[in-house]
Amino acid sequence: MASVVVRMADGTRKAAVNLPGNLTIGQLLQTTQQKWNLPSNANYAVRLDRTGEQLDPSATLDSVGVEENDVLSVLPILEAGQK
Repeated sequence: MASVVVRMADGTRKAAVNLPGNLTIGQLLQTTQQKWNLPSNANYAVRLDRTGEQLDPSATLDSVGVEENDVLSVLPILEAGQK
């Protein structure tokens, strides 16, 4: 279990949460989309701010090295041609 901050990359939303290490990035994204009522027709990615690395949706928090007090930024993925 790690206490982390999950936030939208644009700073509009932010939450301090305790997450289990076996939670996948995909599960985190799904929960975030539901809780924050983000558009379901958009795709999102998670970046570990400490490293700048975009995290694989199938990876767990433990496997990507998420540590206590890390910040995880949720970013919309823009398709070519979108603004």
